[in-house]
Amino acid sequence: MKAEPKAQPVPAKGDDIGWRHFPEFEKLLSAESQAPFLSQVEKTCRQLNDILQASSGADKIRAQAAMTAYGRSLDLLRLLTEMRDRSAEEK
Repeated sequence: MKAEPKAQPVPAKGDDIGWRHFPEFEKLLSAESQAPFLSQVEKTCRQLNDILQASSGADKIRAQAAMTAYGRSLDLLRLLTEMRDRSAEEK
């Protein structure tokens, strides 16, 4: 018989703010240039693409999942940057 995973406690109202802290995105959004980060992401994605081209099975699945995660993270970064810029224009 398998043990059921325990449910995580629901934070009390006001205690849920900790999960909203994203130090890496905050650092990127406050940096003058995102070029070093984007260069590193490009290099990693090229390596993942090489794995996708040369591998099969579990490695290919993991590389594809990582590429998807990088894509979604870049989408989030773009949206946050646009929101930051719009907010700065309104002030």
